[in-house]
Amino acid sequence: MRGILRTLAILPFMAGAAVAQDYPTKPVTMVVGFSAGGGMDTLARMAAEPAGEALGQQIAVENRPGAGGTIAPGYVANAEPDGYTIWLGETAATIGPVVHGDVGYDPIDSFVPIAQLAVAPLALVAGADVEASNIQEFVDLVKANPGQYFYASPGVATLQHLAVEALADEAGLELDAIQFQGGSPSMQALLSGEVSFAVVSLNAARSQAEGGNVKILGVTTAEPVPGFEEIRPISDVIEGFSAAPRQFVMAPAGTPDDAVQALRDAFRTAMENEQLREDLSARGLVPTYIDGPDLAEELPGVIETWSETARSVLDN
Repeated sequence: MRGILRTLAILPFMAGAAVAQDYPTKPVTMVVGFSAGGGMDTLARMAAEPAGEALGQQIAVENRPGAGGTIAPGYVANAEPDGYTIWLGETAATIGPVVHGDVGYDPIDSFVPIAQLAVAPLALVAGADVEASNIQEFVDLVKANPGQYFYASPGVATLQHLAVEALADEAGLELDAIQFQGGSPSMQALLSGEVSFAVVSLNAARSQAEGGNVKILGVTTAEPVPGFEEIRPISDVIEGFSAAPRQFVMAPAGTPDDAVQALRDAFRTAMENEQLREDLSARGLVPTYIDGPDLAEELPGVIETWSETARSVLDN
C-alpha cells in the first residue's frame, strides 16, 4: 500500500514534467508594435520562419500598432505567461513609461528576455543643398550659426528625436526640432527644404542618398556598419557617441523556464542562419545576437540612459 501511495504522490509532478517537456504544442504568436510592412514587421517575419523551424512550431506575427509602439508590449505583458505569446520589441518601447505615463507594463519587471536579434542604425542626413557633407562639417556649420538650423523629428521623445538632442548636447550645438507624425513626413520635410537635417533609418537614408536627394553625414552606431563602411560613425567626431536602437524578443514574466530556454535556443539557431544575417544586413540592420541572460544584464543600463535623455527633453 505504501508503494502505491508513494506512486500516486509523485504522479502530479510527473504530469507537470510531461507538460513542460511537450512545449511547444501549438503555434507561437510574436506581437509587433508597428504596422505590417515596416522595419520591425519585416524583421519579425524574416526571423520568425527560421526560429519556428528550430522550435518545431510556426511563429506567427501579429501587428498591434499604436501609442508609440507601447500597445504591443502592454498586451504581451498581460498575456498568459505560457510561452505562446512573445513580443518583438525595440528600445523606444522600453522608455514608454517615461514618455507616455501608465502604459500597462514595466520594461524590466514585466518581461523575461529571450534574445537580442539586431541593432537598427540611424543616420544623420542633410538636405542636398546644405553645406555639410560629414559630421565635422555639420558640427562646424551649426556652431557657426547657432539657432539657425532646424531638424525633422518623427515625434516627441522618439529615439530619432532623443538621438539628435543627445548629439546636440554633447557637441554644444543649438539646433531646433520641428515635430512631425512619423518618419515619412520627416523625410518629406527634409526633401522639400523645410528643415536642413533629419535622423532616419539607414535604409531610408541610403535610398534617398542614391538618388542625390540627401547627404548622409554619419551613422549612430559606435562602429562602422558592415557593408556601409564609407559612412563614418558620428563617434569619429563626438567621442563615445552611440544611439542605435536595439531589437529584441521578450516573453511575459513568469513564462516557464523550459519554454524560455526553447525560445532562446530557437532564436539563437535562427540568428546563426547566414542567409538571414545577409538579408538583415542588406536592409541596413546589424545582426547582433545577445542571449537572454546577457541581455537581462545590459538592458537596465540602456533603458536608464535613454530614460534620462527623455526626461531631459520632456522637461525643457
